[in-house]
Amino acid sequence: MSYEINDRTLITELRDKIPSAVKVRYDELETELKEKKLKLPENFTHPLDKEIIGEGGKLAKLLSEQENAISYSKAGELAHLWRTLLDKSIVCLRYLDTREPFQENPNKVIVAYGIDKLEEYHRRYTEFESLMYGSNAHYRDHVFHAIRVWMLGVYCMLTDFNKDGKIFINELILDGGATTPDKIGFFEYISMWTIIALCHDLGYPLEKAEQILEKTRKMMREFVPSPNVWNSFGYSGTQDNINEYILKFISTKMKEKPITGEREDPEEADEETSGKTGALDEKEYLGRIQPKYYLKYAKSLECFQHGIISTIIIYKMLLYFLESDFNLNDDYIYKKEDARQFYIRREILRAIAAHTCPDAYNIHLATFSSLLFLCDEFQEWGRRRWNELYTGLEENSISLDIEKFSPGEVEIKETIKMDGVKDKEIVVQNISRVFERQYALYKITFRDGQYTAKRDFTLSKTMEFVLPKDGAEKRNIILTCKLPEKEASCFIVNLSNAGNEEEKQAYKKKINEKLSKQMYYSELNFT
Repeated sequence: MSYEINDRTLITELRDKIPSAVKVRYDELETELKEKKLKLPENFTHPLDKEIIGEGGKLAKLLSEQENAISYSKAGELAHLWRTLLDKSIVCLRYLDTREPFQENPNKVIVAYGIDKLEEYHRRYTEFESLMYGSNAHYRDHVFHAIRVWMLGVYCMLTDFNKDGKIFINELILDGGATTPDKIGFFEYISMWTIIALCHDLGYPLEKAEQILEKTRKMMREFVPSPNVWNSFGYSGTQDNINEYILKFISTKMKEKPITGEREDPEEADEETSGKTGALDEKEYLGRIQPKYYLKYAKSLECFQHGIISTIIIYKMLLYFLESDFNLNDDYIYKKEDARQFYIRREILRAIAAHTCPDAYNIHLATFSSLLFLCDEFQEWGRRRWNELYTGLEENSISLDIEKFSPGEVEIKETIKMDGVKDKEIVVQNISRVFERQYALYKITFRDGQYTAKRDFTLSKTMEFVLPKDGAEKRNIILTCKLPEKEASCFIVNLSNAGNEEEKQAYKKKINEKLSKQMYYSELNFT
């Protein structure tokens, strides 16, 4: 199955095909609650409810009949959609947290505390983007990007690409090989993904702000010998302590506590622990920090990478995270729902932090960390001309086709139209950047290391560079990045349609010269 991805196709899929799957899961949840003698409230909200994907919903209003891409005139509508989706996600997660009072008291109003502060930050973020376009030639429109990543992820999670009944969301597992003490439901997964996708780049302007400071210093030196401009950003005191706490949060794994005797009688429990005790066979858990994760994310913060910064931003601003049940004491006991809720929050935060942490590597595709990485990398359509990979392109020159997307295999194709580019050097520069940046990034993220013998997937990405025809029926250069499950990775350059024999050899020579000193040069092949 091959499917061209753009704003229109994604919105169409989410509006036309996804609602039936959502209805099935809604009915399942309703039945599950009935078995507990509870009733799902009529106003139950989630990121894929009718207000979002229904007829006349917010997604439908983003495109006119003639448009295939969301126009920049819809920035206000996108900002409102961003806030609405986050609000629905937090409300949904709070409702499904059995420690909260809302299932037993359906008339209570659930509030996403802190969303106003985060929205204000997002507004300033949006305003700052115009400045970033001027300060960094490679800066990209992350406000639109976040919504597109969200839509792409929802589509990939809920689509049966192989027509075998196995969809991605049903195969999701916890990062780092952890095991949740109880299942995480469909609407929780969708809400978790929504927060991940919409918030993963919130720290990007702060990461890039030092570039602005450097440009400011250079300008000021023209008339001020020693400009008083900050040399760098840093943390100290209470702020540093909070950051360390968050690092330990996302680096912790639950370990089942051995049962040593009967538990406290619920009637004798104090107010804080009342309702958290149970029968002898109810499992209890202890939190244990995984040092290698802690050190990797600490290093990421030290380097001011925007993934971990984004994690810190939403942790501090959203009460949903500030009220997380997490304790640094080794003997602190988590009940089943405590541990489950810890993992829900940890997975959100870790996925965001991991997507810019090169020291973290992924063994499985069916995790939120891998899903964010892939959707983030694949979302290039509709981006402005300031592009980190490609130069010499017009707008709307990049298109994406998904061939396969499952926990065991991802295969996608990207078409890059360069038919207006006559300079071979520009083509070679683009190929070089794909190898140096993207292929290297894939190799690092899915590199071999401890436990990677358990890796169970194949990743393949094909990029077709469409060249000027120059009298030929078709001219192109096809790049293929392959990361097989068991075999060696490779980067293949297909020059068979690049022109006459002289042109092919010229391309091969230039590409070899560009890439000969790169780390993965030995994996470069020509066909």
